[in-house]
Amino acid sequence: MSDQAAFQEIDEALRQDDLKAWWKRWGTYVVAAAVVVVVAAAGLVGWRQYDASRRAQASTAYSVALSKVGHDNAAARAELDKLAETAPEPYRFLAALASAQLRATPEEQVAALLALAPKLPSELADLAIVIAGYRSIGTPKADEVASRVQGLTGPERPFHVSATEIEALAAVRKGDLAAARKMWSEIAKDPGAPQGAQQRAQALLSLYGPAEGK
Repeated sequence: MSDQAAFQEIDEALRQDDLKAWWKRWGTYVVAAAVVVVVAAAGLVGWRQYDASRRAQASTAYSVALSKVGHDNAAARAELDKLAETAPEPYRFLAALASAQLRATPEEQVAALLALAPKLPSELADLAIVIAGYRSIGTPKADEVASRVQGLTGPERPFHVSATEIEALAAVRKGDLAAARKMWSEIAKDPGAPQGAQQRAQALLSLYGPAEGK
C-alpha cells in the first residue's frame, strides 16, 4: 500500500437559510426579533463562506504536502503535522493519518497509527488500523496488530477485504496454511474485492495450494 493510496479528499456543499416563511408569519409584529434573526443569518452565511474558504485552503495545502512524500518526507511530515493541528475536518484527520505513516521505522509508524486510531472518525479509524496491519508485517508487532485487525473483517466494515488479507498473512506466520488458504479463497471469490487484492489472493493460492474442500 503506497503512502498516498489510503487518502481521499472530502468536501461539503453550502446551504442557504430561507427566512421568507418566518417573515411572512410574523411580519412587523416582531420587527426587533426579525432584525436579530437576519443579522444572525447573515453571520451564519458569512461563517459558511469563511469555512468553505478554509476547506479549500486546507485541501490545497494537503495536496502540496502529499506531493513531497517520497522525496522530502521531513518537509511533508512537518506540513502535515501543522495541518493536523490547524486544518478543518476532514483534512485535519487525513493529515494526521498521512503523517503517522512518515515515521522513521515501521515500528514507529505502527505505534503512531494505533495511537491515532481512537481519535479518528470510525471509517478512518478502521483505515488507520488496517494500514498499521500492513506496516507491521515482518515486525515484532505483527501478531499484536493482527489481533486488532481481526475485528474489522466483518462484511459491514469498509476495509474488510484488506483486514482479511492481513489476517491470512498472520495465519501463515503461525503455520495455519489451511486458514490462510480459506481466507484467500474468500477474497478471490468476493465480487466486491479490489482487483489488486483478488490478484494477490490468487497468486498466494497458486503458491500455497487451493483451499481445502469441506
